[in-house]
Amino acid sequence: MLIALSWVIFPVAMTIAAVMVQWLKTQERLRAIEKGIPLPPGNSRPALNPWEFAANFRLAGIICVAAGLGLLVLFTALAETIPDLPRGVIAVSVIPFFIGLGLLFEYRTRRKEIAARERSASR
Repeated sequence: MLIALSWVIFPVAMTIAAVMVQWLKTQERLRAIEKGIPLPPGNSRPALNPWEFAANFRLAGIICVAAGLGLLVLFTALAETIPDLPRGVIAVSVIPFFIGLGLLFEYRTRRKEIAARERSASR
């Protein structure tokens, strides 16, 4: 019971703390804007160019496909060595694999869109 409560109470408390911190940061920024004080530059992330942003999809896709294939090998080996393990467990490896394929498809689509945009802008 105590372990179950710790698995519930701690994440809920951390979520509440994160929301409170974000709310306080927002209030601080709003008050600085009202007074006309310039905002510090460290609060915002630098914008990625479109090619770097698309490359993030490629990286995530490769990682997910590799994880899916690794899980396929693991679950297949476990299903072969443990007779009581249901063979349906092997299908779990399909989830990260197809997520990775979707991310790679998204990368390909973004790459084509960026190239087309750059071609039309250079004309």
